[in-house]
This record gives sequence, C-alpha cells and structure tokens, in this order.
Amino acid sequence: MSVDLTGKACIVTGGSRGLGRGVVVALAKAGANVLVVDIDGEPVVEAGIPAGRLKHLNADVTSDADRTKIAQTCKSAFGRIDMLVNNAGIGQQTIRADYATNPLHPWDVPPQNLAEFFAVHSIAPLRLAAEVIPTMRAQGRGRILTVVTDFAVMMRPSMTAYGGAKAASESFTAGLAVDLRNSGITVNAITPGGMVDTRLVPDRPNMKRSDLLQPSVMGPAVAWFASDEADGITAKRIDAKLWDDKLTGKQNADKMCQPIGWGPLGA
Repeated sequence: MSVDLTGKACIVTGGSRGLGRGVVVALAKAGANVLVVDIDGEPVVEAGIPAGRLKHLNADVTSDADRTKIAQTCKSAFGRIDMLVNNAGIGQQTIRADYATNPLHPWDVPPQNLAEFFAVHSIAPLRLAAEVIPTMRAQGRGRILTVVTDFAVMMRPSMTAYGGAKAASESFTAGLAVDLRNSGITVNAITPGGMVDTRLVPDRPNMKRSDLLQPSVMGPAVAWFASDEADGITAKRIDAKLWDDKLTGKQNADKMCQPIGWGPLGA
C-alpha cells in the first residue's frame, strides 16, 4: 500500500545514511518535503525524488543553537513542520572499536562517553521536540517519532551505554505523549525490530550480515504514521519489521503497536 504525503514537511535527524536514509527516501517518495539533518553526512540522492523535495542541513543535535536552527530551517524552507523523526545516534564503537569481541563492562565506560550517549540519544530528542512543538501546536497537528531499541539490547554484553540511553529516551517519549495527548500531536517510539545492516552494527563471530534487517526497514511504517490515517495513535512502541504491504495501514498499526515502554515490560 502507499500513502500520499504531498505538502507535508518532515525532519529526519541522522538522515544521510543507514536507517535515517531509508526513512528519508520513503517519506520523499510518498510526496513529503524532507529536511535531512546530519552532523557530517553526504546529501541523499535517489532516483524518483524530484529536485527541491529534499533539503540538507549539517547540524549537531546535541547543540542548543543547532536544534533551534533545525526547526527554523524546516519552517523557512517548507512553511510548516508535520513530523520530527529523532533518528540520530552513535554506536558503542565510539567508546571502543572492538567492543563486540573485547568486552566493554559497565564500569569500563568513561564518564565523558556515557554523557555523550545520553546527550545524543536521550536529551537531544526531547529538546528537539521542544523546538518543533510550538509550530505543531499552531497547526493543530504533528508527529514526533523517536527511534528506540529493544529490551534485548540491555541484556546483550557490552551494550550498557547504548541500551541505557535508549531506555531513557523511551521514557522521555512516553512522558511527552502523555503531556501532548488531545493536542493533535502524536508521540510514538519506533524500533526496526532487530539488528540492522548499518555501520553502527559491527561484525561479530558467527554473525552473517545477510541475515540482518535492511536500512529501509522503517520507511513504510514511518511514512504511514506521517499520514492523516494515523491521527490519534499515540504513546505506542512500533515494531517496524512487522509492516506488511498486503495489509491496510490500520491493520498494520494493530499488528505493529504495543504500549510504549520497552516492549512487553511496558504493557
């Protein structure tokens, strides 16, 4: 199935590569104008996306000034802000390149690295949401979607910094959903539903990259949640890999969504 997002304006952080790029392409092909935000990424070029539908901005989501710039740039370029996709992230290899084979214990993580993980994954999504909410309130409509991870990540060795910061992000997202209920702004968390073949996932013993999910996995679900059909669906955790093109959007939502809050533990 397909949706028509013509005239809608979306922001995707970490949008130049990996999961973010997959989301950008899906939104733009559905007709949305997209501000592609990345700290250092290359512009997204994709067949079938008209010139002018994508605008690129190099920005750091941990910077107060850059977060303001992100919201202002989208409003200036497209006249509105309909969706914010908080996708920007960093991997544990920023702490130790070989963490997947050389154990990185919780007590081994330097304080500055731990602070960086929470700045990128927890604080930035909440504060960027604060930048776009006034525009969404004025419109009477908006979507805030934050990329989270699965509880199993917290139980995987060497993943404390990443898993902890993502858990905090989901908690912030849940609180935001409650405070924005009945505002016309929906707030949800989305997970690809497993490990994805991106640079954030290093090679591991006995792991085949061909078995991993593809970076495009979240695109169809995000595009549908940007549409008017998804009005009123809020405070959910969305498992993107469960999307089925043979089903309607509402049927997919019933299949993919559960209460926000780390999967079954939040039910």
